[in-house]
Amino acid sequence: MVTEATARLRGHLVEKYEFLLLRLSARLGSREQARDALQDAYVKLSHTEARDEVRHPTAYLFRMAMNLASNARRRDRRLLGFDEVAALLDIPDEQPDPAAVIEARSELSRIKTAMADMSPRRREICEAAWVDGVSTQEIADRHGLAQRTVQLELQQAAKALQQVLDGAAIIPLRRREDGVS
Repeated sequence: MVTEATARLRGHLVEKYEFLLLRLSARLGSREQARDALQDAYVKLSHTEARDEVRHPTAYLFRMAMNLASNARRRDRRLLGFDEVAALLDIPDEQPDPAAVIEARSELSRIKTAMADMSPRRREICEAAWVDGVSTQEIADRHGLAQRTVQLELQQAAKALQQVLDGAAIIPLRRREDGVS
């Protein structure tokens, strides 16, 4: 049930609509936002009841519309704009395409064949360094070799693999504090 005070406020809003629209437009910088704020104020007055008589109804309605416009701006800032949504939807697909998968499998097959053709010592050194991440000094100690010999074996293995893969440099030598591995 709408109280008499609420009915009078709604009537005052209708009566002073153009005046309030001009003031709100100037304050908000947009006639459209001012219309929305006044519409929201009218709807709010339709659903709530004023308990007491308002002494200055125009000022009261202006302040109510300003608060509603402020709430709407805050709410709209939380929403993403069209450009932001478009940027989010324009995420590139990280999955490799079928051609890239086939090419990678082919390269892996050539690497496995080249590794199988290496001497057992060179293959063990490569696997220890590149697969297990063992330092060149540890590999040298395991095999009873000089660290420089291990480094040369790794360089020669890398060159052989690069030649197998048509010269593509895919196996960079790692730099470590204790030397190149």
